[in-house]
Amino acid sequence: MKPKLFIVLIFVLPFSVFTSNSKLFAANDTLSVYAKETLLKLNSALLNFQNKNKADKDFGAIYCTHCNLYHTRAAEAVFPFAYEYKLTGNKEKLKSAIDLGRWLIKQQKPTGEWVETPEDWTGTSTDQLLMLILAYPIISKELTKHEQAEWLQSFETAGDYLCLVMNNVFASINYCATTTATLSELYKILPKEMYKTKAADLAHTIVAKMNPEFFIEGEGALVNDEMKYGVDLGYNMEMSLWGLTRYALNFEDTLVLNAVRESLKNHIWFIYPNGALDGSWGIRSNKWTIYGSGTSDGCHPLLAMFSNENDQYRTAAIRNIKLLNTCITENGLAGYGPHHAKVMKDVPCVYPTFAKAKSMAMTMLWVTEDTGEAAPIETDKPGYKFFPSLNVAVIRTENICATITAYNYIAKEGAKSKYMHRPSGGSMSACWINGMDMFQVSSQTEYQRWEEMHFPVADGIKPLTPRIEFNDEKGYYTNLYEFNATFQVTEQNSSVITTVYGELRNRDRQESGIGYVLSHEFTDDQLTKRFKIRYETKLDAVRIIEPIVYNEGTKIEKTAKNKLTISYRNKTVELTVEGENCDLQIDSGSLKQYWSPYPAVQTMPVVVTVNNKGENLKEVTLTYKVLNQK
Repeated sequence: MKPKLFIVLIFVLPFSVFTSNSKLFAANDTLSVYAKETLLKLNSALLNFQNKNKADKDFGAIYCTHCNLYHTRAAEAVFPFAYEYKLTGNKEKLKSAIDLGRWLIKQQKPTGEWVETPEDWTGTSTDQLLMLILAYPIISKELTKHEQAEWLQSFETAGDYLCLVMNNVFASINYCATTTATLSELYKILPKEMYKTKAADLAHTIVAKMNPEFFIEGEGALVNDEMKYGVDLGYNMEMSLWGLTRYALNFEDTLVLNAVRESLKNHIWFIYPNGALDGSWGIRSNKWTIYGSGTSDGCHPLLAMFSNENDQYRTAAIRNIKLLNTCITENGLAGYGPHHAKVMKDVPCVYPTFAKAKSMAMTMLWVTEDTGEAAPIETDKPGYKFFPSLNVAVIRTENICATITAYNYIAKEGAKSKYMHRPSGGSMSACWINGMDMFQVSSQTEYQRWEEMHFPVADGIKPLTPRIEFNDEKGYYTNLYEFNATFQVTEQNSSVITTVYGELRNRDRQESGIGYVLSHEFTDDQLTKRFKIRYETKLDAVRIIEPIVYNEGTKIEKTAKNKLTISYRNKTVELTVEGENCDLQIDSGSLKQYWSPYPAVQTMPVVVTVNNKGENLKEVTLTYKVLNQK
């Protein structure tokens, strides 16, 4: 079902005060200051895992203790290491970069590609080649003439391979976009015309796959063996858009640059006041870490390259870097979210660490305006934006920022697809409250290890997404599997209201006989969730599950039969439940099930059981009111 189009007005109210993570930085702070500090921190951690045994065949490689092997992609740290040497003159990082680069070139196949160990995927060859290319001008003088020739031959063989295989049938769209950047940078060193031609063909194909609101389609499953659809905010911002931008600047392609410029105007709405990159709703949201996606690079190069056009882009990049730093674990590696050390005791995989180190280095290399006004971003200002092409809305009031999603992408593989367990059905996939930080988040509806090296074992966990659900002898049903909902956004007085009409469905999208209307009403200090549940069956009860982010120091207390309070830092939110035959409980007994690897967050489930006493329609209202106004 195609989304219905509604005309939406953006309203702007006075700028407000934020938590420590989202305060505006000083006007004289630069993006490079934050990027450099984080780069050095991440590089230092990676260096601890580098093989220093010259007698070993894997000398120079970076070992992943989480996966117990050498990821070929971890060698992309060659550029972050080299760039740190450029910044600091640290000879240790220069040597590490050269040793790592030598190891990577030895892993290359004769036909030019690298295999992404421990799997057999070769599309990531574009990422590895780009990092070698960017490192080469920094370290080439330290290589022998023979090694220089060897590296250049490696570049050419890999570039030829990408020209041969790369397209949106072979790979998801972000690989195509990265390849435009890779080939445009390779062209500076080896100006073969086919590199320029292939890069242009890919770039223009990607622009053609932008929907009317400039979101890139093509991250999902293959359709009829010839095309892909599906949007993912995380991979758009952290891979595709910066790749296209680099290509467009290198080859002066104004058509592509203008398309990215328009795209960024919409994508920036998904940077939250605390710097979170809201990848909660996209088709690759199963890797959402809150600061970004677990295996993509980062939004920072994109924002850096457009920083000369709008000061808010630099603000957004700095805030996201500051949030990333709160997710770095004790051993210096980037975790999968703010509670990584709490919910997972093992050392993280090195992927997020080298990916974000790359992002820091590219940001400093490509930033166009490093200083300027400490400008507010879109979600600093009360207002909202509805994206009809997605069925997704972002709402900001004085104290609340949230995303409501009914994104209706459907993969032909159904429940077998990793793209079909994302939150939908009008759910609130992310919510931030001023003074409390993230208040509600979302995760896979059914946790699966789609890629064993990236998805840790997490048996028996429950989804973190707020939802309606029930179980019967036929299985589990929820609004989260409703991908055909009707969605609308309206204004009433000073409120913004999102309304979704749908059906509770199971993982195979089969109907349950229970329909629902779910609305979220936002005011400055209040969020009201209204549920109208229509019974066509004799089911006894439906549950409304409201997982609350459970930080160290969060207190959730029941104060009356239908009320509870949630306190954290200097804020308190009161939840009131209205409706007949409703039971409100804090389900602390299920706490051990309410965490997730992505995002690495612990939540406390609040459960409202809606008992059916023979009525065909049940109406329940949940009201969250922010009590402390400071």
